[in-house]
Amino acid sequence: MLFFLLANLTDDGLQACVENPDYFAEACDTVKVPGARLLSRYATLGQYDFVVLVEADSAQTMSRLSVVLGANAHVHVESMQAITAHLMSEREEELIRSSEPDRQRSDGPAQAAS
Repeated sequence: MLFFLLANLTDDGLQACVENPDYFAEACDTVKVPGARLLSRYATLGQYDFVVLVEADSAQTMSRLSVVLGANAHVHVESMQAITAHLMSEREEELIRSSEPDRQRSDGPAQAAS
């Protein structure tokens, strides 16, 4: 599962970044949560100070990562699950249908066996 983690520095985080501009990057490098991997991180202008792309095996793992990163990097975290923009392409729909449990997929009513 992919997630975007949106982060804003706390007052302590801002002070740490003033003293060491690489503070957030270094904090990200120290975060180790089993089942989660930080893929990339960006400093941003606007509403958020940083955006991090994360791969996690579950929402629970992502929650754990958010808490650990928030504490270590002195940031407030908001996370969003990311899915491909092409999720509902024809090929994706076929893959979704083929992975569904067997059930009648006809448009007509189910017929009872006689």
